[in-house]
Amino acid sequence: MRSALATFSTGYFFALFYLGGFINMVLTKKRTLWLSVLLGSLSAYGPLLVDMYLPAFPIMEADFHSSASMIQLSLTMCLAGLAIGPIFMGAWSDRVGRKKPLVIGTALAFTACLLSLVTHNIWLFFLLRFIQGLASSAGQVITRAVAKDLFDGKQLTKFIALLMAINGIFPIISPLIGSALLRFTSWEGIFGFLGIVGLLLLLGIILGFKETHTVSTSAQSAQQSRLGIQAIFKDRPFILFVLIQGLVYGAMFCYISGSSFMLQNVFSLSKSTFSLIYGINGIGIILMAEMSTILIHWFDELQQLKIGLIGGLIGAICVLISGFGSNRLWLALIGLFLVVATLGLINAVVTSLALQRQGQHAGIASSVLGLGMYVFGIFLSPLVGVMGSYTYLPLAVLILLCEIGALILYQRVIHMVRQ
Repeated sequence: MRSALATFSTGYFFALFYLGGFINMVLTKKRTLWLSVLLGSLSAYGPLLVDMYLPAFPIMEADFHSSASMIQLSLTMCLAGLAIGPIFMGAWSDRVGRKKPLVIGTALAFTACLLSLVTHNIWLFFLLRFIQGLASSAGQVITRAVAKDLFDGKQLTKFIALLMAINGIFPIISPLIGSALLRFTSWEGIFGFLGIVGLLLLLGIILGFKETHTVSTSAQSAQQSRLGIQAIFKDRPFILFVLIQGLVYGAMFCYISGSSFMLQNVFSLSKSTFSLIYGINGIGIILMAEMSTILIHWFDELQQLKIGLIGGLIGAICVLISGFGSNRLWLALIGLFLVVATLGLINAVVTSLALQRQGQHAGIASSVLGLGMYVFGIFLSPLVGVMGSYTYLPLAVLILLCEIGALILYQRVIHMVRQ
């Protein structure tokens, strides 16, 4: 296992810096590839911190002498950090540039991962999970701002879709790596691995990222921040896009929080089978994100958003129906795949639509988008386990409510945008 970790770390490191050699070139295909890999990896670090330890939930429940809901609360704490961090990360990057917040945030997340190795106090663990989410939110928020610094229109949609595709690789492999690590080590080893990834990303930023944002004077930046916040919260379609994305992510985090118990406890699947299913659903995110770059030739972003939302609603209905009578695993798996996969399409087009409306305040707009992504997840994740770890009825109901809410808001925003 140590050799496997070393091979992964070394390969990832050299891949980053091989591509990073093109960073000082004009925006060629090679530099775009490098930016996609680095930015995609940075934006995925937060979700990686969320996903990788999921196979260890049942083990941690026993190790911490706690309940399923308490272990899920550690997930909520990370989500809370990911939600609170964007409040100031985007505006900070507008004032000081994109690189400095990325360096500080990634370094802090890396440190919090290492400290997780030496604690067995669940309350201290909660605090470290919050710090991990807070610090890693810099990667998610600022990478979107960097994308807007460099692209616009359909090119922005395509680049964000590419980021989503690369971003989706990590959620696919993270439970698989987590399950593999659990064969040789404890859950602490998972956080040691996450620390290694954080260190590699930190080196990638320091040595291979060129600033994309021109920094204004302090007075100008403060004024621009105030004007940006005012403009964003007066833009009702932008806020509706944020809420749509938030509800869809709420459904996603219900899945993240409850799928381990659902598939392992209710359906009696092994950890490796759970990780395989989790990975297949992650592949769906990549495929749907890439699908948006193809659909853009026939459908505009709003039409693509409708397609994604309807697909997610169908998936939610399948999950709910699967729980009635004898549990139908095949129907549950189809439903979960649709709920998760459509996130790739929805996230790509919603982010593009929102940033195009407030591109002049890219950092702040990205902060609000980042906040919206996790607000619903914070409140919904603990509710998934309220009926215990041997039922998924709360999971199914919450996902359905999120998907219905998102489609209702879509009907409202389509009326506003096309007036």
